[in-house]
Amino acid sequence: MTRVKCKKCGVVFEQGLGGAALAPHIGPLHYVKCPSCGKRSWLNIYTSVKDPITWPPEEAKQQQAAPQELSEEELERKRIDESKYEKAQS
Repeated sequence: MTRVKCKKCGVVFEQGLGGAALAPHIGPLHYVKCPSCGKRSWLNIYTSVKDPITWPPEEAKQQQAAPQELSEEELERKRIDESKYEKAQS
């Protein structure tokens, strides 16, 4: 993954080559959408920016990393709720 800097808001984020390869491009410049501001810019995804990554914010990373601890009762209730939406197999 390469680090790119949004020209509109200045956020530094990592851009994988998979999604950018499908985006419109002219040589090394790819038309990429910024995850922070949602605007698109022509960015060079083949050269990495040296600035530290600023997206996603630290709070969001910590929230994603800490899974919720559910009690046995809550897990059973969740399992039952999810089973209501499963298709019956014949």
